[in-house]
Amino acid sequence: EGEINERHIPGLSKQARMDLQDLGPTFIKAGQMMSVRPDVLPQATLDELTKLQDAVIAFETEIAVKQIEEELGGPLGQFFTSISEEPVAAASLAQVYLATLNDGNDTRVAVKVQRPQVLSTVSKDLYVLRRAAEVFQGLVERFAPQQKTNYVSLLNEWAIGFYTELDFQNEARSQQKLRDAMIEAGIKGITVPKVYEDMCTRRVLVSEWMDGVKLSQCPPDEIREITAVAQEAFLYQLFDLGFFHADPHPGNILKLNEPTPEGHTVALLDCGLMASIDREDQDYMISAVIHLANKDYASLVDDFIRLKILPTDCDRATIIPLMDKALSPYVKGGGAKKYEAELKKMYGMEEDISSQAGGFASMTQDALTVLNDVPFSIPPYFAILGRAIVTLEGIALTGNEDYGIIMESYPYIARKLLAENRPEIQQALQEVLFSVTGGDSSNGLKFTR
Repeated sequence: EGEINERHIPGLSKQARMDLQDLGPTFIKAGQMMSVRPDVLPQATLDELTKLQDAVIAFETEIAVKQIEEELGGPLGQFFTSISEEPVAAASLAQVYLATLNDGNDTRVAVKVQRPQVLSTVSKDLYVLRRAAEVFQGLVERFAPQQKTNYVSLLNEWAIGFYTELDFQNEARSQQKLRDAMIEAGIKGITVPKVYEDMCTRRVLVSEWMDGVKLSQCPPDEIREITAVAQEAFLYQLFDLGFFHADPHPGNILKLNEPTPEGHTVALLDCGLMASIDREDQDYMISAVIHLANKDYASLVDDFIRLKILPTDCDRATIIPLMDKALSPYVKGGGAKKYEAELKKMYGMEEDISSQAGGFASMTQDALTVLNDVPFSIPPYFAILGRAIVTLEGIALTGNEDYGIIMESYPYIARKLLAENRPEIQQALQEVLFSVTGGDSSNGLKFTR
C-alpha cells in the first residue's frame, strides 16, 4: 500500500548509507546534512547517516603516509615522532590521524590527509549535477517562467564551496582567521583549534589536537547546552564577523573532555567550507529576522526585496497573506513535523475526510499561487547559508524538539541592536521597541530581569 514496515527501516537505512558512500563525496555530503534532521527521518536512519560524518570507509594508512611525505617534502620522522596506525576519523574528503610533532615536546596534533583522486571524483559528480540543474532550469523557465531563481547559479555556488574545501591551505587560513576573530571578540565557551601553517599544503593540514566527544554521541540535555554555545558563535559569525562556518554538522562540533585553559568546553572543527556576507546584507537579514519574529510581513516584503528574493514590483496584496500562512508555522519552531501539523490545523485538515479534502484543495491552490504569481528568486549565496542553517537547526532539534532558530536568534539580535550606534541598526531597534500591530504592542521586544 505504499507504506514501509517499521521493521524494514534499519535495513533500508543501512543500504541507503552504503549507497551514498559508494556514490562518493558529493552524495556523502548530502547524507551528512540529512543526518541531523530528526524532524524528517526516523532514528534508525539518522543512526546510519551519522556514520557518514566521520566513519566512512578509510583508505590505507600507507597511502596516507606517502602523501604526507610528498606534500611536506621529507620522511615522516622529520616532522612527527609518532602517528596513529589507523585514522581516528574518516569523512567524505579526507581522514584524520593523531600524531605527535617532532618539536621536542611531542605536541599532539591532528593530521588531515586528503583522499586520493578526490578532485577527479568530485569534478565528475558536479558535472553531472550541473547538467541536471540545466535541465531543471529549462523546465522551470518553460512551465513557471515567472520564477526567477537561477538554479544553475545555485549549483555553481555550492560547487565553488566544494572545490574550496579541497584546498587545505585555504582551509588553514580560514581556520586561523576564525580562531583569531573569535578570540578577539571574546566569544565564550567555544574555540577553534590553532593551525600549524608551515606544515599545511593543498592536501595536508596539521592543527591542534582536541580531546573530546562529537556532538552526535552526547545525550539530549548536553546537546541542548552545547547548542546554546554553538548558536552564539554562529550568530556572531553571521551577523557581526560576516564570515561563517557553513558545515557545522555534529562531526565538526566536539564536546571537550576537559575545558581549555581559557575555559572553553566546545571545539568547532573543519573550516573547509566557509562563506562571507557583506555588511549591507547582514543588516537586511537582521531586519528580516525582526520582522519575521514579530509577524510584520508587510515589512518583511521590503526586506526580501532588498535581499533580492522578491522583485520591486511584486504584488504585496497576494504575497503578504501567503507569507503569513507559510512562515508563521515555521517561526513557532519544532521542525518539519510540527510545521506540517500547524499547516494541517491552519487549513482545517484535522477533521473528517471532507474537511481534509477541502483543506488540501486550499493548500494546493495557495501552492499554485506561489508558483504562478509570486516571482521569487533564491540568491546564490543562500545555497551555502541555507545549508548551514538547516544543519544547525537539525542539531538543535535533537536536543529540543520545540527549537525554532528565528526566536532563538532574537535575543542575540536584540543585544546587537542595543550595542551598536550605526543608523541602519538604530532604525531596526526603533522598529522593535515601538512595533504596534492593530493597536496591540504585544509583538514588540520584551525585556525581562
